[in-house]
Amino acid sequence: MSEVTYQSSKGVAVITINRPKARNAVNTVACQQLHEAWKRFAAEDDRVAILTGAGPDFCAGGDVRDMPDNALLCMPNLSVPCDKPVIAAVSGWVIGAGSSLTMMSDMAIAASDSKFVYPEAKVGAFAGLMGGFPTRMPVKVGMQWTLTGDPMMAQRAYEIGFINEICEPGEQLPRALELAQKIAHNAPLVVRALKTLARETLVKGPVENAFAHSLMLQGIRTSQDYEEGLSAINQKRKPNFIGR
Repeated sequence: MSEVTYQSSKGVAVITINRPKARNAVNTVACQQLHEAWKRFAAEDDRVAILTGAGPDFCAGGDVRDMPDNALLCMPNLSVPCDKPVIAAVSGWVIGAGSSLTMMSDMAIAASDSKFVYPEAKVGAFAGLMGGFPTRMPVKVGMQWTLTGDPMMAQRAYEIGFINEICEPGEQLPRALELAQKIAHNAPLVVRALKTLARETLVKGPVENAFAHSLMLQGIRTSQDYEEGLSAINQKRKPNFIGR
């Protein structure tokens, strides 16, 4: 069974973390499959994506029994450049990486039972992405939330603009689909331009900037041109670069 599913209909992709018995905690496979889902969404014709979780909980963070080496790969709008909107549809526990997934999405619909928790200060583990919260919520509120590790209820998340809407439990995906279909019917070039300009205006956190640069350099190190360059040096010949 796939840890992440991808369903496409009428211009909307529904990407679901499919590990309900583990409260959709992200393990190594789920992280990689989410990364592949973002690449698929960016490349294919769907105009809007919805990110959700199977069962009552959106995501309980990273799986402590199988923690991904690089959890940043699974985040929307980070490892895969994309000018199409992503909507998070969340409920129940939204912990650690689940809160980061919500923050990195362009919009979020939350069930009234949603509890957002960022526990890294309590457990001594920190990937750094949440350090960019000051551009997504009021600084003093974010400081209290991240430094204490206390839960933030859906109503508070709505009041500070961390989520767009609150709905009844079980209605988060239908409401997100309604919103996504409304956007999907609009002019795609304008929608993409609006998202692109908005995200370029948004100040990125230090880890976001560093990660983008790291991916760029990694792409060079793993390219065919890199191997060709080394071979040419060793063989004392002129390299034949192909741009890949």
